[in-house]
Amino acid sequence: MRARLERYANHLWYETPCPPWFWRMLSALHGIVLGSRWQRPDGHPPVPVIVVGNLAVGGSGKTPTVIALARYLTGLGLQTAVISRGYGGDRGAGSGKRPVRVNPESDPGVCGDEPVLIAQQSAVPVWVCRDRRAAMDAAVAAGAGVIVSDDGLQHRGLARSFEIVLIDGRRRFGNGWLLPAGPLRQPLKRLEQVDAVLFRGPDEQIAATEQYFELRPEALVRLDDDARLDPDALAGSAVSAVAGIAHPGQFVRSLEALGQQPTLHAFPDHHAFVAGDLEGIPAPIVTTAKDAVKLRRLKPLPTGIHVLEVSAALPEALLQSVAAHVQQFGQ
Repeated sequence: MRARLERYANHLWYETPCPPWFWRMLSALHGIVLGSRWQRPDGHPPVPVIVVGNLAVGGSGKTPTVIALARYLTGLGLQTAVISRGYGGDRGAGSGKRPVRVNPESDPGVCGDEPVLIAQQSAVPVWVCRDRRAAMDAAVAAGAGVIVSDDGLQHRGLARSFEIVLIDGRRRFGNGWLLPAGPLRQPLKRLEQVDAVLFRGPDEQIAATEQYFELRPEALVRLDDDARLDPDALAGSAVSAVAGIAHPGQFVRSLEALGQQPTLHAFPDHHAFVAGDLEGIPAPIVTTAKDAVKLRRLKPLPTGIHVLEVSAALPEALLQSVAAHVQQFGQ
């Protein structure tokens, strides 16, 4: 049911310029009820808080961007932490109001798949809580000198000092309507209040004046023995692309760019995999790093699965802006 709803939503948002009247009516009601909450929140955080979010629902590359920023700030000698809502962690941490620290071995069913992936790949403290302000307070109390928030652009209770909005260079803002008729969480005028806008590219629709970042393949990792192969190790091969992400078409295009011939097996975003999910799917299977944190917990560990690891190559101008902001914070 959830997968069918996601397919319908994607059709409505990205292939229907003028949604049916009842969806438009609900979007108008959305605007009336929440319009007063669409300004950038006031308040001054105790340390620099860099929010990485988006206006449209899902699929803009937030997690790799958060990881890249955390690594960059750590490289500057800063005590960096990441905070997150913990989506997908329905059995505990993300669903409560008590902050929980995530480590690389944490259960994604408790903490969320993206926070566990961030903890694994960034090597910085990660805190999850439904109340992002509580997560921020916990991170600061533990010694963080700068915080990167995975999403949270619309979280009114979180004071922030720098906002980055990510935009899918191919899909952009879909039909331009607010939820539920379109994919927008907030109106486009919200972009006037942010510090940086970053497009996921490269894409022919990105203008020369627009900053963009790329998700670059790093390796194919065999799930059963963690062997690291070149990203194009399966070039020319027919593969099964298993993805429980917001926009699996992006993953398919990445595999095609590596010379693979993928057949997509799509699951709902943040899907909690069980062993039976992979029955009948022919090997070799290639999946995302986000899905791999859940597949690794299956018993017995599946064989014939490769994980495509990617990294976000952020523009130097953005990194310099973030560094300058952190250095000038509090002055």
